[in-house]
Amino acid sequence: MKNKFLLLFFILSIFSCKDDKVKGLDTKFIASEYYQGVVKILMFDSELEKQKPGKGYLSRGSGFVVTKDGYVFTNKHVVETAVKGYIDYDYYLGKTKKSNFSVYSDEIANDINLIKVYSSGYTTPVIQVFNGKNENDYKLYRAEVVSIGVGAFDGALLKIISDMDGKPIAKPDFTKLPIGNSDNVSQGEKLCVFGYPAQFQGSADLMLRDLSTLSVGIMSGHDYVFNSDYGYIKTDAEIHPGNSGGPVFDEKNEVIGIATAKGNKTGIGLVGGINGMYYISAIDIQAHKKLIASGLTLPSRSSSINTTTGAKQKIKTASQINSLIASRKLKEKKPFFTNTSSTSYSKSKVYFSNVSVKENDNKIPSKSKQFTRFSMDKKNGGGKIWVYVDNYPNKMGTEQIKVYIDKYSNTSGKYIKFKDEVYNISKTSDFTYFPYDFYEEGKFKFFVYSKEGKFINSGIVDLYFK
Repeated sequence: MKNKFLLLFFILSIFSCKDDKVKGLDTKFIASEYYQGVVKILMFDSELEKQKPGKGYLSRGSGFVVTKDGYVFTNKHVVETAVKGYIDYDYYLGKTKKSNFSVYSDEIANDINLIKVYSSGYTTPVIQVFNGKNENDYKLYRAEVVSIGVGAFDGALLKIISDMDGKPIAKPDFTKLPIGNSDNVSQGEKLCVFGYPAQFQGSADLMLRDLSTLSVGIMSGHDYVFNSDYGYIKTDAEIHPGNSGGPVFDEKNEVIGIATAKGNKTGIGLVGGINGMYYISAIDIQAHKKLIASGLTLPSRSSSINTTTGAKQKIKTASQINSLIASRKLKEKKPFFTNTSSTSYSKSKVYFSNVSVKENDNKIPSKSKQFTRFSMDKKNGGGKIWVYVDNYPNKMGTEQIKVYIDKYSNTSGKYIKFKDEVYNISKTSDFTYFPYDFYEEGKFKFFVYSKEGKFINSGIVDLYFK
């Protein structure tokens, strides 16, 4: 009996020791086993590259291989310019000249404040796969965007299709990463971010020599403000520009998320749970079946995850947009940039409320009814707020105001041009107000100028779906 007990104890001890070896985040194991499956994604415009070698390189990010035949997960914002196109332009914000490079939209192309468009077009994802530890130990491949998220979930599915000469890969055998379950990650659990943060700026050749980086932290909690439906996993592991799209490993050494953004105020990283890729990949049945077999799981929260194919969407060329700019009459632009007003706006302010003057007994809202944050009903697709421009005790002194609205980008940490509006007002009143309908969540900054081009004031409002 004693011998049987000792044998049982010995067997249990063996299994216990074996189990201890596989538990816990093992960064050395991750780095040695999976570095060939963590890829760098460089976005090139072949047309610009023809004009001048090196000119075609426009942006970069990270990604990771999820099937041996070359399907890759990354962020939507890393590859979005391959689908929606891009636009590189100068514009006026009030009287200030600014430059911007962004995802193309007809709203930007038709904006009356555009000065000049340098280029517009589409990018192609180039995948850099390392097969050694040195800066020159890599191969480059062309990829296509299979699908991207449409809603708040920042995910995209790519497929490596050929080498750089356009020759199909005869027998693809890429290193695929193990897929975990993002719904099972616990607060306080150790996490590892693996990717290619951009340590410097420069040419494509320089970017290709930038090697991978590991950073370690914990699962700090969840965030349901930036994405109230699906949410983000928060981590104090370092996430920087260039990390976007890279894998985040849990204590099982499996990928449970995609590094997506970094909070501008807190520095906390935001990670998209990998389970959300269940819907992004569903558009490709072949890939979807393989990924489910590899462990990709339906997410527990998913109402905001929608998908579209990677087909190129129609855009205007730089020449077409510059022709539109040239055709505009000078008199249509002058009012916004010629400052002849003597009105003082030193005591002005811009604030927001959920009530109009009429709904508030014909009075402007008191401070108790002025807010900087509003919730919107997801079922109704958005909501309405009231924007107030108050210049008391002075009169507004203008017959028209121009309102420039920028939206905060979690990726760049900056406000990006969103929309412009014009409102006719009473110049003899000391305030004005107008309704504004929102159909997406985020943080928005309103810049208000007079018709004569004089800056009045600005205000920030935060909107989220409930």
